[in-house]
Amino acid sequence: MALALNEILSQDDTNVKICLETMAGKGHELGRSFEELSAIIERVEKKDRIGVCLDTCHLNDAGYDVRDIKGLLQKFDAIIGLSRLKVIHLNDSKNERGSHKDRHENIGLGTIGFETLEQWVREPRLTVIPKILETPAVGDLLPYKKEIEMLRGDSFDCKWRDDLL
Repeated sequence: MALALNEILSQDDTNVKICLETMAGKGHELGRSFEELSAIIERVEKKDRIGVCLDTCHLNDAGYDVRDIKGLLQKFDAIIGLSRLKVIHLNDSKNERGSHKDRHENIGLGTIGFETLEQWVREPRLTVIPKILETPAVGDLLPYKKEIEMLRGDSFDCKWRDDLL
């Protein structure tokens, strides 16, 4: 992976950054641990052009305790460095921690839960980091507006998905 990144970055003089995303660890994925991401970054020549995307579902499914945000960020900082954190995919998970399955769930309806995801939104070190929802559609409808309203309003409506249908 580092060889491919070096080739891509050597052909481009722009300020575009490439973000490596945390993975759930299914199959032979790279990036299922902070150590794996760090090893890739270490081998990239233009390190200043590499960032990281933390995906809450992937972290959970890889075995990280996403409820312990402070501890998780401390570990990330020690291994990779918080300065490399550029974006967060904010998703609930259909699976228990450590399942290695990568099945996203709507905000508040999975095993991570609304309160934990809300803490990710409110964590002071993460307030300036862009957050992207990658939650499943509800029937033919996209739930993002309702999920964002709940996160902004500090209020979880357990029947919100039924209301969309």
